[in-house]
Amino acid sequence: MSPLVVIATFGAIAVKTGGAVATAYVVATVAMLATAVSYGFMAARTPVAGSAYTYTSKVFGPVSGFIVGWLLLLDYFFIPMVICLLTATSLSTLDPSIPFPVWVVAVTVLSTIINILGIKLTDTVNLVIMVIQLVMVAMLGYLCVIAILHAPDGGILSAKPFTNGETNWSMIMAGAAVACYSFLGFDAISTLSEETVNPRQSIPRAIMIATLLGGAIFMVSTYLMMVAHPSLTFESIDTAAYEIVGQVGGPAFKTVFTIVVAVAFFAAGLCAHASASRLLLVMGRDNVIPSSPFAYVNPRLKTPIANIVLVSLVMLAAMKFDISTSTAFINFGAFTAFFAVNACVVRYLMKNAEERNGRVILIIISTAGALFCASLFYSLDKLAIELGFSWLLIGVVYLLAKTRVFRRPLPTISTEA
Repeated sequence: MSPLVVIATFGAIAVKTGGAVATAYVVATVAMLATAVSYGFMAARTPVAGSAYTYTSKVFGPVSGFIVGWLLLLDYFFIPMVICLLTATSLSTLDPSIPFPVWVVAVTVLSTIINILGIKLTDTVNLVIMVIQLVMVAMLGYLCVIAILHAPDGGILSAKPFTNGETNWSMIMAGAAVACYSFLGFDAISTLSEETVNPRQSIPRAIMIATLLGGAIFMVSTYLMMVAHPSLTFESIDTAAYEIVGQVGGPAFKTVFTIVVAVAFFAAGLCAHASASRLLLVMGRDNVIPSSPFAYVNPRLKTPIANIVLVSLVMLAAMKFDISTSTAFINFGAFTAFFAVNACVVRYLMKNAEERNGRVILIIISTAGALFCASLFYSLDKLAIELGFSWLLIGVVYLLAKTRVFRRPLPTISTEA
């Protein structure tokens, strides 16, 4: 998750919702909070790095866990590549004379080195970059307020970002589906359970804080941008937010802001790189995928070096992929994982009477989260569906071969670090 991710999707959501961007983010935040509650509940009971793969394996069995983990690899493998692509694209605008592949290699190598040196360094680098992002978000909000107050009507309060004559509920839901992409990443917090102090309490709390703060930042920033620029006319939908940044802050601020966005993308990629390597670690440790090299952890650095390097090689594919194709992989895997974790909570509580007492509200929340996540599949384009099911077919073939058509069971999953 990145506070500045709204810059990439603002134009698309504004057009889809007829300007009701804030409402789209309200709906998305509520939906993702339901899923965050489910992730927190399962993380507290299974503080292992495998995220949705581990939870599904524990509740529904290793076959279901493998399917979810296999599809989750689409999300975790390709998010670092997409972010590498976005970062390299931003940096290339600063000096077009440098070949694009050079930027891709530079971003990949730097991310690899930081992740190999350990999660503490990754955390420190990410924290510094996050502070810079929050400062820029605050500055953008301030400049939007100043621009609004100096406008002819000068009204800071406006209903248009929430509801107006150009929108309807179906448009808002379409925008909310896109807005949910801004939250992709809160679930990755659970992959660091084995490197977290007191994970049974810290991980659920971190997931909820990240989702709440992210939703608040997304709603406030998009509201202010929409009021500062109430028109839906942009030179380009993809660069709509940058146009508003230039409008309220001028060329100098726009340049600085663009650089910070590139750095923010790098920070998000750094975390995604770490999370993908941990998912591979747990699946390798369970021998669901080959334990060598995926289960190897360097004894000195305490990091899964082989997995980090493998994710790095996938990141280099950013030289050849475009954004639309690579993001198609991500969405299918992410929505599958979100649905599965919500379903895990419902099944877990139905099977455990002693834990079910007093948690009827949680069952309702997780059921609603599962239904919403299932509905998100209707927002996927044809390419995403084709790529997702193609990857699923490969996984099924691998599963049949590994189990000799289920004549040999999958290994028992690890529910302890």
